[in-house]
Amino acid sequence: MALQMFSSKTVLMAQVDPDDDEIERFVVRRYAYDPARRERRHIVAAAFDNSLEFEAAIDAKAANLRRRRESGEDVDPREHVSGTVLEPGYHRKQQGGRIIKHAIERGASLDAETWDRLANDLPPGMAVMRSESDPDA
Repeated sequence: MALQMFSSKTVLMAQVDPDDDEIERFVVRRYAYDPARRERRHIVAAAFDNSLEFEAAIDAKAANLRRRRESGEDVDPREHVSGTVLEPGYHRKQQGGRIIKHAIERGASLDAETWDRLANDLPPGMAVMRSESDPDA
């Protein structure tokens, strides 16, 4: 549990680990400059286990960003708050997709068992086909 400040009220909200791949996570992200990486990117601000807390956190962070802009603070015009829902297994599927992509890019082959395991659990938006030649032909 973590305390979150919303307007003038302090509310107890159940935050979860955004990397816990066993549960559905509602992840609040902030698009901003990351000085450690010297690039703009989505930075995880919080993760929740239900949509009401997720929406409240997005609203609060967006209001805070608006207040900063209105007060004249030097805020990057591209900075914004957004959110996404990560289904259970999201990170596992992404990793499997990267393994297949890197194997194909490098001309490597995967054994049939590994290929089947990874290819049957791909992330949304990714598809692969496999063809084999008959060595007896």
